[in-house]
Amino acid sequence: MATNLVRSTSLPTITHPLIASAEEQLQRLKSSEGTSSSSHSTICQKLDGLRKLYECVDDVLHLPLSQQVLSYEKHVKLMEQVSNSSLKVLDTCSITKDAFSQMKERVRLLESSLRRRRGGEFSLSNEVGVYIASNKKLNKVICKGFRNLHKKENDQTIVVENSELTSLVSLIKGVEDVTLMVLESTSSFISHTKMISKQNSWSLVSKLLKPKRVSCEGIDIEIEKINMELLLLLRNEKIDHSQILNAAKKLQVFESSIQELEDGLGAIFRLLLKNRVSLLNILSH
Repeated sequence: MATNLVRSTSLPTITHPLIASAEEQLQRLKSSEGTSSSSHSTICQKLDGLRKLYECVDDVLHLPLSQQVLSYEKHVKLMEQVSNSSLKVLDTCSITKDAFSQMKERVRLLESSLRRRRGGEFSLSNEVGVYIASNKKLNKVICKGFRNLHKKENDQTIVVENSELTSLVSLIKGVEDVTLMVLESTSSFISHTKMISKQNSWSLVSKLLKPKRVSCEGIDIEIEKINMELLLLLRNEKIDHSQILNAAKKLQVFESSIQELEDGLGAIFRLLLKNRVSLLNILSH
């Protein structure tokens, strides 16, 4: 449930330097989300910025002022909503991290198949077909998950008398919102929205060359290049070792990029968990 905060007074508040620093980092990360790029380097920068933001937020939650304001009995209901919201973000990060892990394993299996093909073994059609089909299923899961997050929620307005509490809750809510945006941007690195049907290879290539607009945004160019490379491999009747080697190299680079982003997501997940524990500790006192 979304929460609208309304101050009942207009008393001035003195912002703690840590809170001011967190708000500055939050605004910087929001500004970076204005870019549509889903390249590996851009996503790494966003994840690193998010990591630094959560480290700062954790320091904020351990401030005596924060502990006192957030644990005030009158604010229990509001803090329960904040805690429930943090669980949603934690679950989304876990799902995203698992998706990267699944993609990494599929890439590794396909790399193994390419190595066997270079040794003169069987056709790649089954392996590539399984890889593309499994990626399509994973893509549907990712897109569905983020579409559900974007659905409108019921708003609830709560009158807040404490200006410090307003600042703290607004900061936490803002961090959660930007986290979901960064996670969606990160997911676009391994998700593509072009549907692959059971047709001949050249027909598939033609469809990739003429992409249609779809409802789930965030198509990453790197994964599309790899898919194109694989489909062109299927088109060739004879074994082209140089083309197989080229595809294998691209898959290795792709796997390395996935691993780095998965590690970044793991770091974010641990910080999300740490922040949630801090919120629950405040609620229990």
